[in-house]
Order: sequence, then C-alpha cells, then structure tokens
Amino acid sequence: MPVITSRLEAVQYDGTNGQHIAEEFLSNTTLGSDDGQLLALVDGTNDPQVHLGWWVIRQAISVGLFQYLGTYNDADYRARYAELP
Repeated sequence: MPVITSRLEAVQYDGTNGQHIAEEFLSNTTLGSDDGQLLALVDGTNDPQVHLGWWVIRQAISVGLFQYLGTYNDADYRARYAELP
C-alpha cells in the first residue's frame, strides 16, 4: 500500500530573509518586526514568532495560496520531517 502525504514546504529563517518569508513564502501574512534574531509575523490567527535558525513550514491551501503550519527549531525539524529532492 502506498504512503502519501500532503505537500509541505520549509524555509529556514537566517536573520536576513524575514521579508521574503512574510511576503512571498506565506500568504496572508505580514511582517510584524524583524531584528535579525527574532521574526514576528502577523497572520491574524497564530501571529508566529520565528527565532534565528528556526524553520517555517507551509502547506498549500489552493493554487498560489499557502498557510502557516508551524515553526520548529533545527533539531525538532530534522527529527520530524524528511526532505525530498
């Protein structure tokens, strides 16, 4: 029996890509603040905070629209997810 899963995508916050994460990686999210160590996103529901080096996970909800699914530190991300080429 095949194992299937919904497509998830991830990006790691490197202290310089906060605007990209807020405006391009996630849909319906705006940049609250970004000091290079902590990224605060505003989505009206979760308003996630992403620490330097943490991963942001998104899930497609329709063509071209993505929602925030979670943030994980590097160890938790690697323990929880397998990256596909």
